[in-house]
Amino acid sequence: MHIEFEEEEDTLMEVQEMAWYKELKAEETPGGNLRFYRRLAHMNQTELGNKLGISKQFVSNMENGSKPISRNMALKLGALFDVPAGRFI
Repeated sequence: MHIEFEEEEDTLMEVQEMAWYKELKAEETPGGNLRFYRRLAHMNQTELGNKLGISKQFVSNMENGSKPISRNMALKLGALFDVPAGRFI
């Protein structure tokens, strides 16, 4: 069996200019990282808040960036998700 493929002439583009890359980079914030690890752990905001002794609203505020993540909270999150605390600062 012989299969022929037609080659399309592709225009090369820098990855940093691609829309998917820009969207991905926009999520790389302390709050975006918190949301990523929370979802990876299959937790909702209420469950995470209960584990940390804070409200669901406070978790939401940290995720959307309206409340900064303190150094102490980053240490708790790092221990909870088993990742470096710096990902949340």
